[in-house]
Formats: sequence, structure tokens, C-alpha cells
Amino acid sequence: MLTLGNNLQPQYEFIGQEQTPIIIIDDYLSVPQKLINLAQSAAQSNGEFKPDELTQYPGLRMPLPKQCVVDYLKPLIQGLYNVFNIGKTLTPYPKDNTLSLITKTERQLSPIQTLPHFDTNDPNLIAIIHYLGGGAHGGTGFFRHKKTGFESISSKRKNTYLTYAQKYLELDNAKPSYCTTQHSEFECYKHIEYKPNRLIVFPGYLLHTSLLNTSTDISPCPQTGRLTANMFVHFK
Repeated sequence: MLTLGNNLQPQYEFIGQEQTPIIIIDDYLSVPQKLINLAQSAAQSNGEFKPDELTQYPGLRMPLPKQCVVDYLKPLIQGLYNVFNIGKTLTPYPKDNTLSLITKTERQLSPIQTLPHFDTNDPNLIAIIHYLGGGAHGGTGFFRHKKTGFESISSKRKNTYLTYAQKYLELDNAKPSYCTTQHSEFECYKHIEYKPNRLIVFPGYLLHTSLLNTSTDISPCPQTGRLTANMFVHFK
């Protein structure tokens, strides 16, 4: 169903003080409009876009068709082993693969949704985001927690980090808002700008968040909203 773009040129970067590898690939699909049309059809007809009950994602999601997941991920898998130093005996398992739209207004956010987040403590779970929607939208920021210096949240760091985060949220009286690059508790050390048909890949234990333009990004419309494909690969 999906075909890759011609002459793909992956960019490899080591970001932050922890020098964590990430991958950026522009023009990933030859015809990304296929997925936009799929999302538009689903949004108009059968109500497949639903609130995400399992995570803190501030919007609506629908499952990616299985063949789309295969088309997306099969060309990437071998490179993931190499870039993220994953053991060759581990097997890749795709999980939680969705098309996503941010729909919550700032005043609808829960306290935890105002902070950068991590997807996992497992270094072998790799996150993939593909920017699909056309036009200008907010990108993705990677953050360092100032009080601890943590950029990634491993199982050893989890309790320490969550204690600090909970204390901050208990004392914070500000109106809820989406996280920006300017935050009292976090330093944004890497900002990947939004570009239609750009794919980014990174370990899910990095602290990160969408850097939203609230005037353009909060919309249930796949044609005009901040439509992304979100995927994970768990090596185990």
C-alpha cells in the first residue's frame, strides 16, 4: 500500500549531553497523501478516531492498518539494530501503531500533559513519528530535567524523576498549557522542526514532547490538523 520515496538520505545525530542517537529521514513516503486520505475517510465515516485511553496523548487516534505498519517499518529494522546498538538475538515487535491528531485545548489538559514525557524505561523500545499533515505545524522537542540532569528515564532513574515531577505539579498553580522550549523545570536541548513527510526515530525513554502551535495544531481534521503516524518497535 505504501512505497518509500526515492533517494532517501537518513540523517544520524547524537543529541544532548547523553549523546543519544536519533534518525531523521525527509520525504520518507513517495505518496504520503494516501495516508492523509485514509485518515480523512475514517474521520468522516466510521468514527475510527477515538480518545487514547492507554496513554496521555492529548487527542484522537486510530489504528494503522497492518500492511501500512509493515511497509513503514520493514525498511528500517536492520538500521535500528545498528544505530541503537540493539542485541542481534532480540526480535522486533511493532506495537501501538496509530494515526494521531491533537485535539485537546490547553484548558482541557491534565497536569501531566503539560510536561515532557517518556514512553518507556526500556532502552530497546524505539519510537517513530512521521509528520503527515501539510502546512506549518509544531515539531518535537527533547528535554533535560534541570534538577537531575536526566535526558532519558531508565528504570533506575524513574522513581527519582517522578518524585521531582510530582512535587513540581503539586506546587504549580499556573493555567495548564502545552510545553514550550521555555520551561522552569526543563531545558530544551534539541528541537526537530515539523516538515511534512519527515520521519524521526529515537529511543522511547528520552524526555520529549510536541512543540505545538496552538493556532494551527489543535484540530480533528486530518487535512489541516497536525496528523502524524506514531509507531513503536519493541526488541525483546
